[in-house]
Amino acid sequence: MKVISNPTVFSQEYVPERFIGREDYISRIVNIIKLSETSSTLIIRGNPGTGKTLLGKYLFRRLPEFRGFYVNCYVTSTDRGIVTQLLNEAAGKSSDYGNIPSETLFKTLLKRLPQRALIILDEAHSLKRTRTQVVYLLSRSSELGGPNLNLVLLTIEEPEMFLDSSTISGLGKYNRVTLQEYSREELFEIISDRARAGFYEGSYTTDALERISYLVEDSGSARTAIELLRNSALIAETEGSIMNEEVVLKAYRDFSPPLEDSSLANFEEEDLMLLAGLLDSLGAESTFKTVNIKKIKPDINESRLYKFINSLELSGFIGKRKLGKGYGGGVENEYFFKIPPAVLLSRIKTLAK
Repeated sequence: MKVISNPTVFSQEYVPERFIGREDYISRIVNIIKLSETSSTLIIRGNPGTGKTLLGKYLFRRLPEFRGFYVNCYVTSTDRGIVTQLLNEAAGKSSDYGNIPSETLFKTLLKRLPQRALIILDEAHSLKRTRTQVVYLLSRSSELGGPNLNLVLLTIEEPEMFLDSSTISGLGKYNRVTLQEYSREELFEIISDRARAGFYEGSYTTDALERISYLVEDSGSARTAIELLRNSALIAETEGSIMNEEVVLKAYRDFSPPLEDSSLANFEEEDLMLLAGLLDSLGAESTFKTVNIKKIKPDINESRLYKFINSLELSGFIGKRKLGKGYGGGVENEYFFKIPPAVLLSRIKTLAK
């Protein structure tokens, strides 16, 4: 029995007609951009699967009066590479700027950008791999002789974690928007919408969709929910059955949530080693406390410890539960990996190679 009628519905490139659970964010951001009479910079932060990239694509759709430019900073993270890509998009053709000095290249970009430009830098946290100045320069476009630009940074981290202090200071007044993780009800609505668009009628049950939203509720990730939906449909097709709750549970047993390469690639080597040691010590367990980290690195101070945990949370690797009062009256937390520890450890080892 065929379940999937339109496989493109389950790809990361697909843009649905409705952006479920993010309408308020979109309206707020659109208003900020439309009302801005000078250059503006927006920082949109959210864990993996909270809809950052899709939000960027929706901005292009909702703001057709602006000329849109998109750069994935995980793929292109150097100043020269980003400026070259923007230049090529502005010109509508690919050119070789190899012999032109970087300063001249940026001045050329300012001359070629239109007056109403919307530049989206996706996976902007990847910029910390290079000593970038591109955010500083683009945010000060009008001061440097260029047009007023609307610059949007999509990131899993706070800007202080990947931009230097001079760039942060140069941004001046800017707007921050934090995307919350999706609720179970929103996840159900999202996968119901994808199922209607991508499955044959009568090939799946509502109970199956409810089970998926329940299973991925802790992650709050639409990407994880959609991937589990697709995997369940493939198993149903293999078995020649409809996609029901039993099939979803089969798919979930061997399911590994999608993992963004940029989430790991941007960890410092020391943090990756600490994370690998933690995962290795846990074995099949998926929960830990701060004491587990201290056993691996006894000399770690409190500031360094909580910075490490914060990085894991911002990358979408872990969640936390409050257990009660800890030593000294503080709150004791238990942390849990949203991705199977064995899968995450395997990816770290592959990255190290």
